[in-house]
Amino acid sequence: MSRDARALAGAAMLTHFTRRSKSASALENLVSILEAGTIRGGRRMVRGGASAVCLFDAPLSELRAILVRKNRRRYEPCGIAIERRYAFAHGARPVIYLPWREARTIIAAREHWRIVSIDLDSAPAVDWTHEREWRAPGDLALEPRTSVALVESWREVDTIYDHFGGRPPCAGVIPLNELFAA
Repeated sequence: MSRDARALAGAAMLTHFTRRSKSASALENLVSILEAGTIRGGRRMVRGGASAVCLFDAPLSELRAILVRKNRRRYEPCGIAIERRYAFAHGARPVIYLPWREARTIIAAREHWRIVSIDLDSAPAVDWTHEREWRAPGDLALEPRTSVALVESWREVDTIYDHFGGRPPCAGVIPLNELFAA
């Protein structure tokens, strides 16, 4: 692990997971993010028509519960962890969990990208608070010293290093299986 990656290990991090798409694997999508140096925002489940980058505010050690096999359609063990201070300086903010009817009356329309609906009275309840989500409006540029790639195993670590000629554009690459085995 590089010196930058070791320094980040103790920092508060926000995590963005990639997943399989119609045309690429989760790992290929991670490589694309690293090549571009940017996480592109999406509009899926974002209010107000704006795009946003979705991030988890959970320590790496707590991600094990999220990355269980039953959640693989939604979360794959492949992504980027970004230093929270860096993300905050670039517009990332905690989401606001509120019922949509209430939120749209008290939150300015320009901030609707931050709202995540919660409805504890519906069956089944709609409650995403366990994700401790943050969002950044639009796209989020990466700074290599403040981000680390997350992959499932050492095999994917090697794939990333090989793809970038031994110098991936991030502080390091962490195999989550190894981290979770401890």
